[in-house]
Amino acid sequence: MHKPQLVAVDTNVLLRLADGHEATIDAWQLIKRRLNPVQFILLPTVLGELASKLTDDADPRVSQTAVKALKDLRLRWDFQPTDVNAVEEAVAANAVQRLRDRGIVPYEERNGACSIAEAAVQNSILLVSRDSHLLAVDSERLAWLLRELDLPTPVITSPEKLVKKFYR
Repeated sequence: MHKPQLVAVDTNVLLRLADGHEATIDAWQLIKRRLNPVQFILLPTVLGELASKLTDDADPRVSQTAVKALKDLRLRWDFQPTDVNAVEEAVAANAVQRLRDRGIVPYEERNGACSIAEAAVQNSILLVSRDSHLLAVDSERLAWLLRELDLPTPVITSPEKLVKKFYR
């Protein structure tokens, strides 16, 4: 059996899945059909953001959606939480610093840079997000930087772009 291809998602995608957002669910189904075998992974930063939305968000609807997302992560959406070891953590931290210092990701978007770095360290082929800062990343500059660190470059895309590309 082939090793599964890894797909990471951003927090906003998990919240959309929990909310039943049609395009996001369509994108999840598309990935399940097209990438075989596939494993959806939950990055440490994304899990932290989801926990923060659960406990710190002023909007009770966001907290309720975060609870639903956490309940459905494994059984309904087939997400596997991942962790990084000490070496991977150091490599990811270096990548985060370089992504921010070189302006590939805006400096204030630390969690976005962490998501990219963790996805790369985990060998994820795809990072699905609705975050405009991640979607605006210059893929060529990102590839050059990650190549310097001997890391693969995940394709960053939105659920809507995936669906549009395959269902024109």
